[in-house]
Amino acid sequence: MSLICYLTRVHFADRVLEDALAEELSRHGINRPLIVTDNKAADTDGLDRLLHTLPPSVGYELHTVDEAVGSADNARHVEALMLDAECDGIVGFGGMASLDLARLVGDASLPLLTIPTRTETIGIGPLGRDAAGPQGHNARLPSGILCDATLTTGASPAETAAGGMDALIHCLECLLSATFNPPADGIALDGLRRAASNLEAAVQDGTNLAARRELLAAALNAGLASEKGFGGIEAASHGLETVTRSRHGVLHGALLSEILTFNSPAVSDRFGLIRSALNLPEGSDPADQLSVLAERVGLPLRLSEIGIEADALPVAARRAAEDPANRTNPRHATAQDYERMMRAIL
Repeated sequence: MSLICYLTRVHFADRVLEDALAEELSRHGINRPLIVTDNKAADTDGLDRLLHTLPPSVGYELHTVDEAVGSADNARHVEALMLDAECDGIVGFGGMASLDLARLVGDASLPLLTIPTRTETIGIGPLGRDAAGPQGHNARLPSGILCDATLTTGASPAETAAGGMDALIHCLECLLSATFNPPADGIALDGLRRAASNLEAAVQDGTNLAARRELLAAALNAGLASEKGFGGIEAASHGLETVTRSRHGVLHGALLSEILTFNSPAVSDRFGLIRSALNLPEGSDPADQLSVLAERVGLPLRLSEIGIEADALPVAARRAAEDPANRTNPRHATAQDYERMMRAIL
């Protein structure tokens, strides 16, 4: 059975798009959805599959995220389109930009379905750094999610590496978060194991559906466990991404060793769980293994490798300290702490 009922309705199976879309549209009374997608998703056959799967009685409007303008401008356009077309539901189809936008627009009473085509998000958890919707709108929990690994095979190796490492780090930081939530700990630990075991295979062979499926499962785990909050790696990545336009997840491999070392006085008792998930011997350093994995999938281990210079670090560090993810880091980290760690990996 493909249906998971935890926080919301999640259908998880290969080709579940064809199996469950009509059911979810009918269940939520959606007869004219606004489909929010992005250029990456639109360039694959996934969007054609989605449109072909719509029941004959269901009309639709389509908005492709314009990455040349800001998220707020996209949101205003979507709001006007929904009003003019009298849409009665929203379907987010694609990666972070389209799923975040879909979660931010429309009346809170409108049903929302999300269908991820990459593993950077499934439509649950914190929004991306640049997401901005109409004033007063908070990100919504989807009414239903369709997780179909066959839709993710169009992601490039670079997209797969960054998105997969992002899911892995989300699981790791949820596990180490200062918030008490035992169910989320178990979900995060399982996601960490799945991501670490399958990321390299998915990057090396985009058609490896078993590895793609496991990465998508890790992204699902990361989204469900995100109720606990993230930590310093996510916060530092957000800070650095304001001074360089790197894809989210690219910097995680460079940051993880310094930040795990900084946090270890508060969470070293949990490193045994992490070693078990990574199948590491007693006494080994999980950060070393994860750094090796990041390098093997093509992610940088030094900030200078992607052009970040020393004079950008004070601003990035200050923004990292102000980031919401820093509030649940297991050890209090100041802007000075972040700058010192960033300089160590420059």
